[in-house]
Amino acid sequence: MFRFSRIPSLMALAIFLMPALSAQAQYTSDIDIYSGNSTTDRPNVLIILDNTANWTTAFPNEMAALKSTIAGLTDNKFNVGLMMFTETGNPNSNEDGGYVRAAIRTMDSNYKTKFQDMLTGFDVGADKSNGGKAGKTMAEAYYYFTGSAPNSGNNKVKADYTGNKSGTPSSNAIYSTSGNALASVSATRYIPPGSGVCARNYIIYISNGAVQDNANDNTDASNRLRAAYAAASMARPADITGLSPNGSQENFADEWARFMRNSPSNITTYTVDVDKVTTGQGPGWSALLRSMAQQSGGEYFSVSSSGTELAEKLSSIFNQIQSVDSVFSSASLPVSTSARGSFDNQVFMGMFRPDRDSHPRWRGNLKQYQFKYDPITDTLALVGADGEAAIGDKGFISTSAVSFWTSASTFWTNQQLGTPPSSSDRPDGEVVEKGGVAQLIRTANATTQANRNLYTCVGCATGTVLSSTAAAKFATANSSSFTAISSNSTERDQIINWIRGTDNAADENGPGGTTTIRPSVHGDVLHSRPAVVNYGGSTGVVVFYGSNDGMLRAISGKQTGTGAGKELWGFIPEEHFPKLKRLRDNTPKIRISTTNLPASDLPTLRDYFVDGPIGLYQEKNASGGNTKTHLYVAMRRGGRFIYALDVTDPTAPKFLWKKSYNDTNFEKLGQTWSEPVVAKIKGNTNPVIIMGAGYDADAEDLATAGTTTMGNAVLILDAFTGAHLKTLNTTRSVAADVNVVDSDSDGYVDRAYAVDTAGKIYRIDLETPSSSDQSVWNIYTLAELSETSTTRKFFYRPDVLRTQKFTAIMVGSGDREKPLYTSSNDAFFTIFDERVSKGTPAAAPTTIKKSELREVGSTAQTNPSLAKGCFIPLARGEKVVNASTTFLGTTYFGTNQPNNGSNGQTCTANLGLAKTYAAPLFCRAPESQDLEGGGLPPSPVAGFVTVTYTPPGSDSPVTTQKPFVIGKPNPKKSPLQASLPPGKLTIPQRRQYWYQQNAR
Repeated sequence: MFRFSRIPSLMALAIFLMPALSAQAQYTSDIDIYSGNSTTDRPNVLIILDNTANWTTAFPNEMAALKSTIAGLTDNKFNVGLMMFTETGNPNSNEDGGYVRAAIRTMDSNYKTKFQDMLTGFDVGADKSNGGKAGKTMAEAYYYFTGSAPNSGNNKVKADYTGNKSGTPSSNAIYSTSGNALASVSATRYIPPGSGVCARNYIIYISNGAVQDNANDNTDASNRLRAAYAAASMARPADITGLSPNGSQENFADEWARFMRNSPSNITTYTVDVDKVTTGQGPGWSALLRSMAQQSGGEYFSVSSSGTELAEKLSSIFNQIQSVDSVFSSASLPVSTSARGSFDNQVFMGMFRPDRDSHPRWRGNLKQYQFKYDPITDTLALVGADGEAAIGDKGFISTSAVSFWTSASTFWTNQQLGTPPSSSDRPDGEVVEKGGVAQLIRTANATTQANRNLYTCVGCATGTVLSSTAAAKFATANSSSFTAISSNSTERDQIINWIRGTDNAADENGPGGTTTIRPSVHGDVLHSRPAVVNYGGSTGVVVFYGSNDGMLRAISGKQTGTGAGKELWGFIPEEHFPKLKRLRDNTPKIRISTTNLPASDLPTLRDYFVDGPIGLYQEKNASGGNTKTHLYVAMRRGGRFIYALDVTDPTAPKFLWKKSYNDTNFEKLGQTWSEPVVAKIKGNTNPVIIMGAGYDADAEDLATAGTTTMGNAVLILDAFTGAHLKTLNTTRSVAADVNVVDSDSDGYVDRAYAVDTAGKIYRIDLETPSSSDQSVWNIYTLAELSETSTTRKFFYRPDVLRTQKFTAIMVGSGDREKPLYTSSNDAFFTIFDERVSKGTPAAAPTTIKKSELREVGSTAQTNPSLAKGCFIPLARGEKVVNASTTFLGTTYFGTNQPNNGSNGQTCTANLGLAKTYAAPLFCRAPESQDLEGGGLPPSPVAGFVTVTYTPPGSDSPVTTQKPFVIGKPNPKKSPLQASLPPGKLTIPQRRQYWYQQNAR
């Protein structure tokens, strides 16, 4: 699940601002992380303007576009400056590159006027450079941002230095403003932009065509880059190759853009290709511009020189720079019906936005994006319905992104959202509640909510078809059966209609008129990860997911066409009825661990609903058609029960069964956090469910864990009937998913691995070489990784990789339900299970301890006889907060470290420092990357996706499969960005069990 959190603004998504009270709490949860503020420092933006002879045609329109862009900036929201290519002639020095024509200063009304006047005073001939040097100019920009020694920027007559009076009146007005880039014309160090320590840095490179870097210039730019890496104590990676066409590949502008992004200055580069040339040097130059943007996490734009188009793109860039960030849940993809192991090109994301005033009603949505392969740079990216980049420079959805199913509207007339604020759903950008499924629900039910297919199940029998059973309708007609909602019939009917979408609480800003649906009709998708089923044929993809507005939803996952994105139905479990009133009342406020309780109007712990994982079972016939599809729906903190639904017909769900802690043999069932994993095992005719018994919140949420009374087991039950088959006891809560293994590839699971909140890894054997009877089902502790002085918890499924000689179990520790704790001592572990045969030995093997593991170094450890395993140590307070994924020889996982000021991450507030790791197999030193904005990154997703693209120089599209990883280190520093994985698998590997039909 993606607890990717960010943001701080009513307009965009996410930060959960609690009252300004001192911390005092007994109970904790992962939403504690949303209790912080984020930076408000103005971003520093340096425009690099190509003033070579190439600007002659575009000059008047470019000046007009720049002036209109500057005029349109909100006062005091940006610091902006201008760099240009150097000019020749006395008294200029002969060093080529770039110089600062106007220093980065606050764009208040006074400086905006001066800046526009300066642009008006430019002359196409008198201000022309003799020949641009892109690589050296990017280096000069870095020197300016960091206050380093200039190379080409001093001893230039038009440079912005203190006391410069040699220019035109409009230029002198700039120079006379405080904040110059240089203290004198020959200054030996730059004066860096003056802003807060949390200010973000940007370059907007406006190109008018290929520049003239020669071999000597490229060598100089490369040498300077080497020195910059050394000064920053960073290892220099290999130079960028693979540009297509590669005519400008030797230019170091993109290597400099990559370095600046990864340096402590964290500079993002946007490139604007004006009047892109399609012959000669043009295609190669455009490939370089695209690479500059991609390598730095920015965006590439191709525009005409009409002026209007340039102004629109510049405005879009500034909007992205100004935007706040969002919060999301994990991505899911549908499995291709034609190729097992590959995914269709659809990416579904559940989203949420906490209420900034701590109210319990959080908004959410489900949106769809897709992959786009760029053959020029050999890269993958996430894009919207318009084919444009979906991920912005801050690692989240771009302000201009348009998700599938989103269309123009006027719904937000009374509550304009976005960057810039707009009444329309398109573009939905970073705004959680705009576009997507939420818009389609609002549009289809704008004036009446009576036609929504909302169901429940109060005392219904197995096999009940909810859509054709009157008593299963969640409507006022059945109000007398829903007394758990409220004992007052009038209030009860109001709540029922409100859940259906009617804006009858008089506390939201809908558009008015005949529109009666409430803006908050779609609640937050917080921990539930979309389960995606490809039914094939005309039905296509259907997405099932839970949300904290009380319901499980089924959505048509088609990208386009009739019914695309339509809500098929929603299901509200009766167990949630007593909590619905609080949603409508939007009170009392939510209490988290940092809330100091007031004397009255006490906040209470948050209510949760359908917030857990969804297990999936599918049967297919010989032609690949669906013959049976079941859902197994867990609740996480929403409750101690699970539901089973038959969705073979996705428009007519059937109730199969439900189990709770009140049922015989299920007394140990805690909050259902663990995915009900479906598997076939010998000795049982029906498939079975193998799942952790859940989470004991009463014990685990305490500052010091209490005695466990539930959740401390692995449960096995019949998937078709829900009948209890076996309880395998553990020490503490098994909140994580169980990983099942088919060790001999006969189609039956014979082994499983589980982990608990005591830091233990368990091996479960379900078969011996001679028997599969339940009497041989056994569990034993494979590893115990807590220590006397250090308690460790596992919350995520262990990643399992089998080889011929051993099985590697990889899992990270970290109490994600205490995200603000700074004293934890966690790690990412690899344990070698040397027993590759079936069954538990007569004497269980000695439990592996942390002291038997070696700390990861740079040397591969492929022989388990040399060690029982290894561990990657994490920083103090750093915790693994998602499930690891191993793909093509590399294991990916993410962490979060709370910000207490000691780690220097003072700009991420309580969202902490988020990191993603890529650890090569086995036990090699990992690559890691700090992610933009902090928060809890989602679990990585990896596989092969089908993409269609047109190769350079061809008019014929090509469809092929590309490997992908969502969540590996990438130029956007985003946990949502798609990337091509490095390398290939070089060790023997076996699939442990193929059964799940969707990306989990």
